[in-house]
Amino acid sequence: MKIKLTNTTLLLLFTFQCFSQENAVEIKGIIYGFNEMVSNVHIINLNTGIGTISDDDGNFEIEVRLNDKLLISSIQYERQYIKITEKILSSKEISIHLIPSVTILDEVMIHGLSGDLTVDLAKIPEDKTPKMNFKFDKNDLYKIPLYNNTFSSNKPPSVEHMVNPITLNGAGAGATFNNYAYIAEMKLKKNLKLKKEIPVKIIGTLGERFFTETLHISKDSIHHFLTYCETRNIIEKFNKNELLELIEILQEESIAYHKLTKNE
Repeated sequence: MKIKLTNTTLLLLFTFQCFSQENAVEIKGIIYGFNEMVSNVHIINLNTGIGTISDDDGNFEIEVRLNDKLLISSIQYERQYIKITEKILSSKEISIHLIPSVTILDEVMIHGLSGDLTVDLAKIPEDKTPKMNFKFDKNDLYKIPLYNNTFSSNKPPSVEHMVNPITLNGAGAGATFNNYAYIAEMKLKKNLKLKKEIPVKIIGTLGERFFTETLHISKDSIHHFLTYCETRNIIEKFNKNELLELIEILQEESIAYHKLTKNE
């Protein structure tokens, strides 16, 4: 079926397009931190995916519309979200004061403490470990049999080798601790933990609407999409606060992702 566009229809479309363009306003802003201007701050319009970076004097310009949501992000300050209001649009200026970020350690629960230092100190159990009382002569080092091939029979063993709990061998040790496998396992667990946590942080930072409305990724597919983008080092980009580069990658990959899922 063919649709014939009348002059009235064309006029309405033209008017609507002009109205939409008029709603877009370029505002100027300045970023403060510790009462000083802050440079290299990322200002991103999450509704359009377009962003900018503040200059050496903390100044920036960005195009916005009413109810757009701005993400203000810097690696040394807490992230902020600003909703564009009529007041901001009319003044075309905005001042943003950043709050320094504070690294909070994971909470550690210590049970059995009352909170009273005097009472808690009195509860410390007595140390009943037998006290050692012996004299160690450095010349005795030469009398210790050396079983490790890395040692030379012409010189005493390395002190570092004797006291390092990971490579402890030989002198005075009843067992050998080669914990390289354990270290590798801990590193793998840490990487896996990051892979689980970072996608959640990315979604929390950019917001679900950025994925569903800007990139047109369904809510149920966001995690799958981020996994699809892992080869583009999105985790590294996020950790370095390179959000503009991250968004650019997500926008590029969303096109290929839609083609891939459409063909499946």
